[in-house]
Amino acid sequence: MGTNRRLFFMLSAVLLLTSEVAGSDLVARGNEPGWVVRKSADEITFSPMEGPVVRISPVPAAETVDGAEIYQSTFDGQPFRLAITDEVCVDTMSGMAYPVSVEVKIGASTLQGCGGDPESLLHGEWTVVEIDGQPIVAGSNVTLNFDSDGRLNGSASCNRYFSTFSLTGEGLTISNAGLSNMMCDQPLMDQEARFLELIAATTRFEIGEDGALVLRTDERALVVASREK
Repeated sequence: MGTNRRLFFMLSAVLLLTSEVAGSDLVARGNEPGWVVRKSADEITFSPMEGPVVRISPVPAAETVDGAEIYQSTFDGQPFRLAITDEVCVDTMSGMAYPVSVEVKIGASTLQGCGGDPESLLHGEWTVVEIDGQPIVAGSNVTLNFDSDGRLNGSASCNRYFSTFSLTGEGLTISNAGLSNMMCDQPLMDQEARFLELIAATTRFEIGEDGALVLRTDERALVVASREK
């Protein structure tokens, strides 16, 4: 991959992860060929890696078709269509999960991409159902609560833990774990130690088709959690 193409992908990832700071309603991108689309209240901007930037202003009225939010217009005599669907999308280069799937049609070309803030997929409390491929100890409670300020806390089995997390264009990092100081039966203490060891080894996350959260490395799933107990 050439230097310019690599730089484009890196900048696109940064734009996605900082879209709320930039004040855009939506920032999305796609790969091969690389492109970025931004939709605000006033304008839709489509920026391909090569070729002219497309600007649609004012933003056309949205239509809803098969669950997708559709914006249609023309640019330089060619039809332009932006479709935004509220379903999880996985970036084909980084493997990062995003909350929105995006399709851009311009002229005869159709492009698929991902948008929104990946961190929004994590926010809230999850109940752990599996640790290192095994169901949790019967009657135990292990949770993951991702706050919007970068803090992660919950029940580790016996004790409460307090940690931080960060997302980049490359993946998920969990660090700085602190723990309360209770003693429980040995099976719970063993499970707790394993859970804390594994979340510290996490390098990325996935959202399964069933909505489950999977904390993992590239090689294997470490922790699986559900929104429901």
